[in-house]
Amino acid sequence: MGPGMHEYLFSILMSTQDVEYHYYTRGLTSVVVTSERGLRVQIPMRRLVPFITSNGIRGRFRLRTDEQHRFISLELLQSF
Repeated sequence: MGPGMHEYLFSILMSTQDVEYHYYTRGLTSVVVTSERGLRVQIPMRRLVPFITSNGIRGRFRLRTDEQHRFISLELLQSF
């Protein structure tokens, strides 16, 4: 991890029905998760779209941000 970068590890278990309802029906623009260190992190839903499967969004992720907390990358570490 580079200087000034922040890294957040978290898990999401969101069913297909929840994704459809919150994202497509209600137009949810972000999701708030709690990192493994107990920090609340808000993630734009558009960053999670590539990880939507027929089972919803299920897995352990790593989010990296710069020193101003701007998005750098989101990586799926493990599928559930």
